[in-house]
Amino acid sequence: MTVQQAAHERLAEVGNNVADDYMTLKLLAAGLARVLWERQRVREGVEPTTGLLPQAWRTGVTRLSWRALEQSNRPPMSDMEVFSWCRLPLVSWPVRLDVSHSDADILLIDGQELSAFADEAARLAPKVDVEGELTENQTFAKLQAAAEMHGRTEQEIQRAYVALRLFLIEYPVVSDLDLNKLTGRFNRADRHGRLYVREFFDAAYQYRKGGGPASCRVCSDCGNPLHDGSEVCGTPGCTGVPTIEQLKVLEGYYVQHRGVRVCMHDPGLVEKRLFDGLRHLPKSSARLHEWPGMDACDVAVEFPDPAAPDDSERSEWWAGDAKDYTSATLLGRSFKWDRRMLARHRFLILPQHRFEQRHYVDDLKREMQGRSDGVRVISEGDFLAKARTRALGGTPW
Repeated sequence: MTVQQAAHERLAEVGNNVADDYMTLKLLAAGLARVLWERQRVREGVEPTTGLLPQAWRTGVTRLSWRALEQSNRPPMSDMEVFSWCRLPLVSWPVRLDVSHSDADILLIDGQELSAFADEAARLAPKVDVEGELTENQTFAKLQAAAEMHGRTEQEIQRAYVALRLFLIEYPVVSDLDLNKLTGRFNRADRHGRLYVREFFDAAYQYRKGGGPASCRVCSDCGNPLHDGSEVCGTPGCTGVPTIEQLKVLEGYYVQHRGVRVCMHDPGLVEKRLFDGLRHLPKSSARLHEWPGMDACDVAVEFPDPAAPDDSERSEWWAGDAKDYTSATLLGRSFKWDRRMLARHRFLILPQHRFEQRHYVDDLKREMQGRSDGVRVISEGDFLAKARTRALGGTPW
């Protein structure tokens, strides 16, 4: 059987949308994520679950082979050849991919890790079970459970949720003494005596032993731990430099799991910047709501009606989702507005470094057409400026 005949026979496995190269990239990224996760488990002494390459990878390679045949090009001859392509910019692949201008120079593998684009693509791939998605989902579920057990009213539960969510953003590295402070504040336990907040914490962090004062090499800006020899922080938009953080510990400290860092801490940096900027607005004319409805959106600002300042139904509401995706196309295709969050003005808020990236906003708006009507794409700086103008009685538009 020829390669072309085999590709035709397997076409049914990859669906009719072979021309959707972003789906191919999602599947390849999901497969890579699973491979890297399995390698990490082996290094930790855990037996591999299987000796086969993941189904997502195999389907992605098949789709890639089909695209090569469509273009009268030689399909990849082995998985190792495709692995080597993953270290090249997408525009340099032997198979021409229909990707946006802002994604042309993106890699799938950067050094020894998944690129930020591949992380995003893997999370958006259908029916995949990769480390980042598992860790994020488990952490989020346990975060919600811990919040719900520390409040009798909706307001109390929301305050607990905000405090725990901010903890993830503010503490990518945390000492066991700081953990004791957290468990002292959130001390509700199940019938077996297990603290709900400890369940959340253990899903989000991994332990590092180090008695006495412990030293950890971190980024001076975002606080993420850095590998020895790293001179720059890989967090998107971060301009921090390596520094040594001295931790007061009893026995050791904790570092966020990679999945939590990539999916919750790093994207949360722009959310926290928004919160910090909005807290300076006059409270009489603007009220900040952080992750209202336990994450119906990321940020909401309520501008009370002067005639009825205590009636939230008469207030003007602005709501925004802050997103920091490497790929504008993946963001545009995956973005959905949560219908629970009703607001007069709805925004997709981009961090400044994405908003200023060449082609990014144009690619994003093109993909969002017909998907999220009424949602405005705006930079974090412009959103804060318009909210400030509105709070001070001006006209923001």
